Amino acid sequence: MTNHEVEVWISSELDPGRSRWFEGPHAPDFALSPQPKLELTPPSPSTASTIIVKPDHTYQQMLGIGTSLEETTIHNLSKMDADQRAAIIRQLTDRENGIGFNLFRLTIGTSDFTAEPFYTYNDLEEGETDFEMKRFSIQKDIDLNIIATVQELQKGSPDTVFFASPWSPPAWMKTNGSLKRGSLKEGAEYTEALARYYRMAIQAYEQQGIPIYAMTLQNEPLLEIDYPSCYMSPARQKELAAALRREFEAHGMKTKLWIFDHNFHDAWDYIAPILNDEEGRTVVDGLALHDYEGSPAIMSELHAAYPDKPIYLTERALWGTAGADRMAQYFRNYACSYNSWVTMLDSEIGTHQWVGTPGPTMFVQDAVEPNRYWKTPEYDLLAQYARFVQPGAYRIESTYGSTDTVTNVAFRNPDGSLAAVVINQTDSEQPFRVLCEGKQFAAVLPARAVGTYVWRG
Repeated sequence: MTNHEVEVWISSELDPGRSRWFEGPHAPDFALSPQPKLELTPPSPSTASTIIVKPDHTYQQMLGIGTSLEETTIHNLSKMDADQRAAIIRQLTDRENGIGFNLFRLTIGTSDFTAEPFYTYNDLEEGETDFEMKRFSIQKDIDLNIIATVQELQKGSPDTVFFASPWSPPAWMKTNGSLKRGSLKEGAEYTEALARYYRMAIQAYEQQGIPIYAMTLQNEPLLEIDYPSCYMSPARQKELAAALRREFEAHGMKTKLWIFDHNFHDAWDYIAPILNDEEGRTVVDGLALHDYEGSPAIMSELHAAYPDKPIYLTERALWGTAGADRMAQYFRNYACSYNSWVTMLDSEIGTHQWVGTPGPTMFVQDAVEPNRYWKTPEYDLLAQYARFVQPGAYRIESTYGSTDTVTNVAFRNPDGSLAAVVINQTDSEQPFRVLCEGKQFAAVLPARAVGTYVWRG
């Protein structure tokens, strides 16, 4: 790529979110398809939609983009031959020939997306307790190939970043004695025991050569439901964060603590009581949010209120060009990351224990022939971001555009390149131009497609 060229890749949607993707593969018009290079030219008048990009006006720095390695995905991977499993891992992490993910979400114990009976790392008989964690063990994660799969991913992508989330404390710590529903029992001894449990989980992974960059304190703390879950009030989460910080400091650990890990709609009411408290503000490193209710604009409000606390979009599944535009809105509202939820279900939509019916995942495995699998368009649509927005990139100023024509978000990469992800949600091709630093380029984006445009700043 010369200083006068713009490299272009395009992917298109096809039946986004439809169950037909569990039936077999289908070919979209564009699948991370390289296009002829465009030319940067002197500016000239144009009637096309115009995107103005200002690389010197920077916003948040990106930690990364990725997906989850929950037990459902690993269970399905484990049914494959080693070569097929390795091929999928390469496609997830390879920036040249794959999607280029660098950020993966792990679960501390089991989540609802698992083929196994629900478990934690300290499951006891009813009436028993273990405050000193003498019976703590991650052996189930070893037996279920979770550790081995993560290690295999690390070999091919040593700079990968992992963060972890728990769905429930051990049942003996909870008010109802169950991994489902309930809350953490009252009393400092339970707060401290849970902090010890989480510290030991992070240490156990580190002993396996898997460093955990950050952890959330409770997945969806306002949800009690019939899979691993635990209600946790803001006050209790602040107490847990403080106790966990003490545990980490006492053991020389650098893992960061992200609070909340739930929906935009409830973010203010949950986060403000923690960060408006002096101790809470001190022990918390970042904010984790999900997008199942509410508006991404809440993240801009939180950034203005707490500018020293980075924001991470830790869970959502998105489909089609509408999903690609939703991602653009995350980043335009200060999200430093995005993680998709669940990487591979099989053609029978298995195996999971969620209470609903999931939509199609990036990879779908044939339930009859486990070595056979296919990709959905979401793989390529996510790659339009992940392959070209490098870790450490900064979001830069760009005019958003319109859903009636094209929308976008733009970044400046550590290598000096600029990347604009442009989305066309309409049923017709859309011409547009980009004006940047005294130059312009003109392009036409096909209907229902996403284009990534990369050039030298």
